[in-house]
Amino acid sequence: MKLISFVLPAYKATYLEQAISSILHQSYENWELIVVDDTSPENLKVIVDSFEDSRIKYYRNTKNIGGTDLVKQWNHSITFAQGEYIVLAADDDIYHPNFLQTMVDLSVKYPAVDIVRAKTSIINEHNEVSITDETISEYCSKHEFLYHWLRATIFTCIGNYMFKTTVLNSKGFINFPSAFCSDAATAIMMAENGIANTDKALFSFRISDIHLSSDRSQLDNKLLATTKFYRWLLALNYEKPVEERDQFFFYENNSKYIQKKCLYDYYNQVIKYLPWYKFWKIGQCELLSIRDKCITLGRFFYNKVFRR
Repeated sequence: MKLISFVLPAYKATYLEQAISSILHQSYENWELIVVDDTSPENLKVIVDSFEDSRIKYYRNTKNIGGTDLVKQWNHSITFAQGEYIVLAADDDIYHPNFLQTMVDLSVKYPAVDIVRAKTSIINEHNEVSITDETISEYCSKHEFLYHWLRATIFTCIGNYMFKTTVLNSKGFINFPSAFCSDAATAIMMAENGIANTDKALFSFRISDIHLSSDRSQLDNKLLATTKFYRWLLALNYEKPVEERDQFFFYENNSKYIQKKCLYDYYNQVIKYLPWYKFWKIGQCELLSIRDKCITLGRFFYNKVFRR
């Protein structure tokens, strides 16, 4: 049986017990859980020790890493992993009991892939499901995977992926400010040899007031990360594939469409949350044309006036 490493960089205590419990209740039992306490002011060790399971290993950083560079904390945390595959868990998400068994089965079925993905549901503070992403092909080439990501068919997370350890260690998680877009970029990078996908939702991604993506103080980093990510995406320059099916996705994933998605993310991830007096930050959306900036400015003020 393959050894799988759940690596959990931890800082918040609120949902940590639920997160660990969901890992302990996996039907597939050959795993290790590595909790890396990023010098949390809360007593996370008490929560970890309450489970009394020899498969759980606890480490505490000598200084906080994630507060200034979250992806650096991710890359640091995976150095403790011994498994053939790594799942980067979070201290507030939930894994369904058959998550690991299904993911391992897919890794056996498609040994060439370096990444396996679980279909995902979004949950709130009360574990209530708000939405579940769509089912995509059990096996996707990198072209098909990028096609689905660009069209928001699938959610962008990090904890719903299982990465081949040797490949992830050699490449590392892609680092953008405050880890915004780092999950999507890393998954796209790891899908070079294709990606396997579950047909059932086996992972619950929590959105709450304490989640980083909900932190309005991070809008400047989000804006910078969006620019860096789309520059990276536009520079991929995939070669035209031989297979006819992949040629369809290749032509659909053109720079014009990527620019369209970039415009959407600039607005919906950052601009619409800005106070009205920071309208000038639209000028920092470096990948937008002058025309798109003018349209975005008009949309911004219209929504501030008529959609409060």
